[in-house]
Amino acid sequence: MRLAAGNDICYIRKMTRADAETVCSWRYEGPREVYNTEKGEESVREFLDGTHFALSRKFGGPIEAFINLGPMATVPVPEAADIYRDESYTDIALGLAPELCGKGLGRTVVLAAMELAAYYFPGDGFRVTVAPDNAPAFSIYRAFGFRPVAGFDAEVIYPDNKEKIRTKVLLMEILTAPPSAAERAKEKSRRTTDP
Repeated sequence: MRLAAGNDICYIRKMTRADAETVCSWRYEGPREVYNTEKGEESVREFLDGTHFALSRKFGGPIEAFINLGPMATVPVPEAADIYRDESYTDIALGLAPELCGKGLGRTVVLAAMELAAYYFPGDGFRVTVAPDNAPAFSIYRAFGFRPVAGFDAEVIYPDNKEKIRTKVLLMEILTAPPSAAERAKEKSRRTTDP
């Protein structure tokens, strides 16, 4: 699927085994280390559940980001269960290749995720769960019309860069945006990047 995300063109495909293996091998540094995924068949299978998509800026190119739509994009904690039950929103999760973090691609990926969600779930609003200390992601979501609706602490289990399993408690926030946010975000993205 070809998507125009602001001034960028993105190609979205269902996650392949090679894409899933690549994502499972991504290793983040510093505070982003909590986004590392365990390597192995179980993790690869989770990415092949039919709700994960690979994003590339080149047709047939290597995966640069992933998008997840639906219940797998939530954080399964009792404190958030009532909010996640509201089916008028599509849950979105995404990840960017570590070497592309901080290079300005985040806005494009978020916009592409919103476009993809609007395509598969027309009329739904958008919902993301993000750690407020992930300032780049948090500011993009806010700029695109997402507003906080709840916060909670979540225990995150992740492999560090030496593959040792770590546990950390993170403050998480759930943000929502109305269905119209995709069009407003697209327009804002065009205005921000046009000369």
